[in-house]
Amino acid sequence: MDGTTQQSDFRPAGRLGSIGVSEILKIGAAAARLKREGRPVIVLGAGEPDFDTPDNVKQAAEQAIRAGKTKYPPLEGTPELKAAIVEKFRRENGLSYAPDEVTVSSGAKAILYNAFMASLDPGDEVILAAPYWTTYADIVRIAGGTPVDVVCREENGFRLAAEDLERAITPRTRWLLLNSPSNPSGAAYSEANLRPITEVLLRHPHVWLMSDDIYEHLVYDGLAFVTAAQIEPSLKARTLTVNGVSKAYAMTGWRIGYAGGPKSLIAAMRRGSRARSPWPAPSARLQP
Repeated sequence: MDGTTQQSDFRPAGRLGSIGVSEILKIGAAAARLKREGRPVIVLGAGEPDFDTPDNVKQAAEQAIRAGKTKYPPLEGTPELKAAIVEKFRRENGLSYAPDEVTVSSGAKAILYNAFMASLDPGDEVILAAPYWTTYADIVRIAGGTPVDVVCREENGFRLAAEDLERAITPRTRWLLLNSPSNPSGAAYSEANLRPITEVLLRHPHVWLMSDDIYEHLVYDGLAFVTAAQIEPSLKARTLTVNGVSKAYAMTGWRIGYAGGPKSLIAAMRRGSRARSPWPAPSARLQP
């Protein structure tokens, strides 16, 4: 041994080849640089609410800590939390879920990850209404799927047009991922806007719907929020309704996301979250 330090180049995993640096992180870095230069900046990067977590939530968390509720929870959330989520879906969305049709994870992003890892085989397609949160496409790719961008045109209020969705569907389409209100466009779907989308999905029973409702309570101009399984109950058997506490309750750092969906999908997500395998084994098709 001559005392010299051996150098070895790090070799990243091949699956990262299609994953770039987050555009949101780039925006945040650019904004931070401009602030350091003394420039006035409004940051349209990370979706951080401009209010604080409600006091009753803070107090409940303090009480839980003092009561010793700091141990490993069940993988999919405590029974009390799942019961509260079941009640939330009933009260606010008119959706009825059993506890084994509800899952909880460390943020809505983890819910999306678990769902795609549990359901996508290589080459399966996921339709994304563009513009969209950039992480959507990255998760699809990591899970072995193929993101299919469908541009939401300005003349349609940056909402997904039913005819564009129809054209994008192929035999390999596995999911439509729809975010309303949308990050980053802010486009939101009333029942009249959403109904044509559900009608297309009814004509294509092999396509499942992932409804990202994380911005549910950030609506304006008197818009009444609706979610797809609420207005079209026959789609509920192939819809994963995703939500969380980050935006509505300014709890971005608390990392609590949840979803309601078919028991078969929720069970597969539970298996996938245990393994956290970077590539899914060929999965059995989830039947509604």
